[in-house]
Amino acid sequence: MRQRGFSLVELLSSTAIIAVLMAVMFPLFVKVRNRMYAYSAASNVRQLGLSATIYRTDYDGYFPNPQWAAKGDPQDINADGTVEWYEKLLPYADNNRSILRVHADNTDPHLRPCSFADNSWFDYPCPESMIVDQADTIYLTERKQEFQHDFIEWWHWQEGTWPPDPDHIPYEKASQQAAIFRYEGLNNYLYIDGHSKMRRFEDTWYPRVTWWPEAPTEAPSGPRY
Repeated sequence: MRQRGFSLVELLSSTAIIAVLMAVMFPLFVKVRNRMYAYSAASNVRQLGLSATIYRTDYDGYFPNPQWAAKGDPQDINADGTVEWYEKLLPYADNNRSILRVHADNTDPHLRPCSFADNSWFDYPCPESMIVDQADTIYLTERKQEFQHDFIEWWHWQEGTWPPDPDHIPYEKASQQAAIFRYEGLNNYLYIDGHSKMRRFEDTWYPRVTWWPEAPTEAPSGPRY
């Protein structure tokens, strides 16, 4: 008995249906992938938080500050002449470099070992006792991969304004440094007390500027300079 093959019309119809299904499903696949990336990054953030907590226990409540490195210093893992905050935390994470990177970061890990940037306020001597609310003060976040630094000087986001104004959210300048929209408008943030949270950037700035360790729990009144 002769077997009947597919006609050209049937093949074209099947191809069109598959194309439509792929077009419908692709955004869903991307969304699921990004969510998996976000959860994986959040795990790394929590491990960095634990390492930072142990570090501060050893150093009387102070945070790891960057320092110049001599040639061949084993702590300077990318040999850039500086021992960064994350390089000081690595011994407290069993030297597990994988926690420094996130899947969404496509930069060269040999040149840019860390996908995160810390709150540069803590790159200067700042004991825990100066922090108003450890559970609501940001220590680090995922940096934008084009950003060339491992620290964020957030006080430049509102140039000429001090104290920082929570009513004017500096999206443009912040988005040039932190990956504030990486996960469907969210990003991972690590807080001083060691917990991590995915948040929208505006929630880190209003009603309280959680980047500022000395920010009052209520918005300051009076003139800004």
